[in-house]
Amino acid sequence: MLENVRHIGPALYVQGGISSVLASYKTLFSLPQKNFIASYNGSFVKSLPMLLLVCLKLLLCPEKGVAFYQIHTSADGSFFRKFLVSLCLRLRRKKYLAHIHGSRFQEFCSTSPSIVQKALRSYLRHAVMVVCITPDMQDFLDGFVGKGVCRYTVIPNPCDTLADAPVDLKREGPVKILFAGRYGHRKGVYDLMAAFTQASFNVPVELHLFGDGEVEKVKSQAGTYNAEIAGKGMKIFVSDWLSRADYLKTIPQYDLLALPSYAETFGMSLVEAMGQGLPVISTFSGGVPYVVRDGVDGFLIEAGDVQALAEKLAVLVNDAALRVQMGKAAWNDASERFSGRIVLQELETMYLQLK
Repeated sequence: MLENVRHIGPALYVQGGISSVLASYKTLFSLPQKNFIASYNGSFVKSLPMLLLVCLKLLLCPEKGVAFYQIHTSADGSFFRKFLVSLCLRLRRKKYLAHIHGSRFQEFCSTSPSIVQKALRSYLRHAVMVVCITPDMQDFLDGFVGKGVCRYTVIPNPCDTLADAPVDLKREGPVKILFAGRYGHRKGVYDLMAAFTQASFNVPVELHLFGDGEVEKVKSQAGTYNAEIAGKGMKIFVSDWLSRADYLKTIPQYDLLALPSYAETFGMSLVEAMGQGLPVISTFSGGVPYVVRDGVDGFLIEAGDVQALAEKLAVLVNDAALRVQMGKAAWNDASERFSGRIVLQELETMYLQLK
């Protein structure tokens, strides 16, 4: 059944969470390129001809033998593109699933003008299934659309980089903390740098940041902090965004990942780190508590609590045995819940129920 489903979303080479998930689908499930229909190439303006072509093909010459179209949707422009695609599918009486991604989707639904909210409800109601990646999204949408109106299922994002065994965290040298995400307030990078400088470490430690967005601002702030902590065995390194392939190769070089986000639907970088055997520190935001078991796979704090973040950083950095214990637990958890095998079974079960 999987081969008869077409996934509509951004091109696989576009930076972002949905592209990463689709790339994982392609790799883990050995799907050909024809199973992926790109409606976005990373630029709003340059994507318009691509979107128009997709709509024309769906309207005038839809591919035969396709059982379902799985539309991967986020907030803002992503929704408007996918809503247009869904209208084309409805005109041709084709079945589609609304697969919801994005840390801002709940906010987008709640704060959009009434006409946009009407379009959102229409989009979700006409889907044969609404796929959520965490239970909290299903609970929210059930209230937003109307209880019992839509059919829902919860299927997590798969991790295509699960290691055969957890990385060996018993190594010499400074403890290295990893952050990967868009530089800005939402991902908590400024909180992380502040907490790092405030934490009481008893071993040499480094904080390595990878991302895009407010790069120059982050570099400037890191420079100020590095001047303050000079001579304390601490340092902050700031890098631009890496390609996903290069980033994944770097994960085993680190000892823990910190992602103190203010909004996070799933947190693919958390799963990618856990899948290599790294303990993680994140927040109780969104679906993160569904992904990370607090006190088992790592620690969760309230978003914006810099003092608590500093304390948890110190606990994991200063206690090598605890890092190893939590890293192994994180690897076991990711292997049991987010492997390609598990997610494939859940997808196939869903498709068979809809057939």
